[in-house]
Amino acid sequence: MRLWFILPALMAAFLDARAPDAQEVDFVIDATLPVRDTELPYTLDLNLTAAAPTRIGVGALLDLREIQKIVPERLADNAIVDNCGLQVRLDDLSFKAEDDAIDLDGDVTVTIFECSRTSERDFQRGEEKRAILAKMSTEATVELRDNCAYFKLIDLTLTAPEEQREQLLEDDTLDSVKELMLAAVDLVLNETPLCPELPAELASLDPAYEKGGPREIGEGGLGVFLDGSVDVSPSTILDILTVLQQQELIPGRP
Repeated sequence: MRLWFILPALMAAFLDARAPDAQEVDFVIDATLPVRDTELPYTLDLNLTAAAPTRIGVGALLDLREIQKIVPERLADNAIVDNCGLQVRLDDLSFKAEDDAIDLDGDVTVTIFECSRTSERDFQRGEEKRAILAKMSTEATVELRDNCAYFKLIDLTLTAPEEQREQLLEDDTLDSVKELMLAAVDLVLNETPLCPELPAELASLDPAYEKGGPREIGEGGLGVFLDGSVDVSPSTILDILTVLQQQELIPGRP
C-alpha cells in the first residue's frame, strides 16, 4: 500500500472536527478485480476528510485505466455469444470515459450456422450460412448497490453494411443479436462488481458509500467515484494512527 499524507493535523480533526479548516488524508491502494479465472489490476485512491465530530467523509476514486487497456485484448479472443446457430465475437473494442459517461465502440462479427436437433435437448452445429461484420456502439453507467459499483449498459446499437441491411432487417437478425449480447454482457457485469476492499490495517474504517458514478481521469481515462462516510470510533482512530506511524508519517509512541 502506498500513502501520501496531506495534513499531519488529521488526528486533531478526528478528535475535534470543529476546526475551521478542512483536514484530510489520502491513501493510494493497489487492488485487483476478480473476473472469473483472472484478476484485473486497478488503483483505489481513498480520501478521508474531517466532516463532523463523529463522522469522517470518504471519497473513493477507482482508477481503472489499466483495466481499460487489458479488457479489449481479452475480449478479442472470446465469443460473447456462442450457441448452436450463432456466434458473436467482439473485435477492436474501445471504451473511454467522457465526463460522467462511458462510451463503447467496436466491430462485431456475427456468424450464423445451420443448426439441427439431435435429441430432445441436444443440437448440432452445421455449416456456416453467412458472416456479418457489424458496428457496435453503446453507453454504460455505474449503479451503486450494497456498497459496490456495478457497470450497466444503457443501450446497444448495431449497424450492418448497406448491402446486407435489407436482409438483416427482414429476418430481424440484428435485433436478435442485440438482445443476446445485452443479456450476455449484463450477466458478466453482474458477476463482477467493483467492491473496494481496504487492507487489513484499515479494515475497521468500513466506509458506507451513498452515491457513485463514472469519472473521467485525464483524457478519456476510465474511473469510478464513490462518496460516503465512516463513523468515528476509538478503534478507527487507533487503526489510522497505527498506519501513519508505520509509514513514519507521524511520530511513533514515545
